[in-house]
Amino acid sequence: MNPYLAVRKVIQAVSLVLLMAVFLYVIFRLMPGNPAQLFLFGARNGRASAQELSTLENQLGLSGGKWSVTGFERYMYDMFTFQFGYDYDKATPVWTLLSTALPYTLLLLGIATLIGYVVGIPLGVVATTFRGKRSEAGLVTTGLVLNSIPYFILAILLYLYFVVYFRLSPPSAAFPLSDVTSASWAHFVTVLTDLALPLTTLAVIEAGAYLLTMRAAMVSVLGEDFILTAKAKGVPEGSIMFRHAARNAMIPVSTRMALEFALVTSGAVITEIIYSYPGIGFLIYNAILNLDYPLAEGALFIISLIVILTYSALDFIHAWLDPRIRL
Repeated sequence: MNPYLAVRKVIQAVSLVLLMAVFLYVIFRLMPGNPAQLFLFGARNGRASAQELSTLENQLGLSGGKWSVTGFERYMYDMFTFQFGYDYDKATPVWTLLSTALPYTLLLLGIATLIGYVVGIPLGVVATTFRGKRSEAGLVTTGLVLNSIPYFILAILLYLYFVVYFRLSPPSAAFPLSDVTSASWAHFVTVLTDLALPLTTLAVIEAGAYLLTMRAAMVSVLGEDFILTAKAKGVPEGSIMFRHAARNAMIPVSTRMALEFALVTSGAVITEIIYSYPGIGFLIYNAILNLDYPLAEGALFIISLIVILTYSALDFIHAWLDPRIRL
């Protein structure tokens, strides 16, 4: 691994995080409205004195306006010290709210990605095994259909189908995180019930994406010389598919994993809003409605940071998986 190139990758990641922080500051200040006015007018039915408005703006750190230099300096300091300030609604530290919501999002993302990987990768190998047959056409078609469905469409359809039509209880998602590791069967059922619909929404689409990616990678690898050599030596077909081809096909699949992580993260935000799941996405939704700058900026900054770090780590993972790749 070239140290110079490795350092350059780190610098690129840091620069991207810095640009993202500036972008979030600008995009929220371009939104119409004033948080202080929204807060006072909502509480007083549209009646608030200029003195009350000025006092609240000072309390919210908006005394110099949306574009004040002091406000920008405070914002950048908060972002890169992970303090994020206080939310405008209850004056609660933003990090306290994020640390409460983030585990729910990571739980949903982690399980959905794992299920999609465990289901999609073997199905991709199986589809390649039946290459040119109806089984392959059926699997590929299923993968295309699932991968083409937007997350919010599938989430709405599942909600309508199970909650509205069949009158099943909507997911409350209010389970404590301690129930996840609890040995109690009742706690397990509670967690499973609350996670069922949002988890199905993400995992089904993820499985379709991994199926298509693995199948395409397998088709490419099966044309390599070492596969032909293995066949000439009389290596069993199963060993060729799962031991030789599948192992080498994981390199492009690992690239797709990073891309899919960004996609499933955005999908999780939409899914959490639809199901009122208490994760980062639902937090962002409420913060944007209330023009709660610190909370929305902090939540989006954390999500962006996770995605950027995932992409940056991908190059190092590739170099580890394939010695032919050099940073």
